[in-house]
Amino acid sequence: MDKIHKILTYAIGVVAVISAYMWVTLASNETPVASDVDSFYALTVIMLTITVGVTVIAALLQLVSNPKQLKQAAIVLVLVGVVVFISYSLASDKAIVFLGQTLSGSPAESKWVGTGLYATYITGVIAVLSIVLSPVTKLLK
Repeated sequence: MDKIHKILTYAIGVVAVISAYMWVTLASNETPVASDVDSFYALTVIMLTITVGVTVIAALLQLVSNPKQLKQAAIVLVLVGVVVFISYSLASDKAIVFLGQTLSGSPAESKWVGTGLYATYITGVIAVLSIVLSPVTKLLK
């Protein structure tokens, strides 16, 4: 594990040096050109891809090493699936009207936007209830 930690530390250092160099060269120009912005965008995409990849691999390795966590992860995935299913069932495929204007998009896109909104509402309510009910359950014990 220490070897992986060292490798990741050096990789982050290299990316930081490249980013600092790009920032200094961009700041030295009076007006940034499109290629500078494209370079930063490409670096951002690369860093995001690496971060997501390392995170997913680390999580999978942790799950494989501990079967009890695998069961808990499966339960969480099922619960997320239930929330998405309920949200999709509640969502409408009608055109979205925002500030008096009808937004463009297909009925399927409207349905998925509604699904995302309902999923946010449901998880928000669950979060608030867990915050409120946590001290109450501790008092009752």
